[in-house]
Amino acid sequence: MPECYRESIDEKTQIAVWNISEPEEELEKGLSLSKQALKTLSQRKSTDHRKGYLAIKQLLKIFDVDPLAQKYDENGAPFLIDGRCLSISHTKDVAAVVIASTPVGIDLEHYQEKIKKIAPRFLHQNETDDAKKFSDTFYLTQIWTAKEALYKIFRKPGIQFKTQLRVAPFNPMDPEGIGLIFNNGETHFFSLHFRYFKDFCLSLATIKNDSL
Repeated sequence: MPECYRESIDEKTQIAVWNISEPEEELEKGLSLSKQALKTLSQRKSTDHRKGYLAIKQLLKIFDVDPLAQKYDENGAPFLIDGRCLSISHTKDVAAVVIASTPVGIDLEHYQEKIKKIAPRFLHQNETDDAKKFSDTFYLTQIWTAKEALYKIFRKPGIQFKTQLRVAPFNPMDPEGIGLIFNNGETHFFSLHFRYFKDFCLSLATIKNDSL
């Protein structure tokens, strides 16, 4: 099954998710890849990484984005040359893209028990008040994707997940939330959009009206 989910957050922000179930050869069909794109593809040694790269290209095609219109900046962040904002994410057998008129960040991750072991590395001290949530795989995965999305929207290398990114308290299955970024003595607020699937979750960070 290819594209498995699509949503318009608002009239200028669209997301799409691809369930990667096809072989690599099929994912490449219908794509017009530049020499640079083919080189990038060849440099990805893992089959999962190559398929994720191709799935992203297929999602961009759904949005009528010319393959040559998508580039990467000096920090490796994707962007569109037409001025629209872009964020991408892929993990194992799932890929996602968001295109918007203002900065955005998107991330998705499969639910895995091992996240409990690394949670102390990325949880802000104010995110550990509820001991029950601290040991919940689903909650921790949502926090992780939210912070990845915040990192992508802020686009400042070196931001520390544990001390500079914070997700305001939310309840299981809440569709919306608030993310905070602390940088150079200032606090920036962003809107978070949570989407839940059977095996993975997704977070989208967008500009809050009173942010920045």
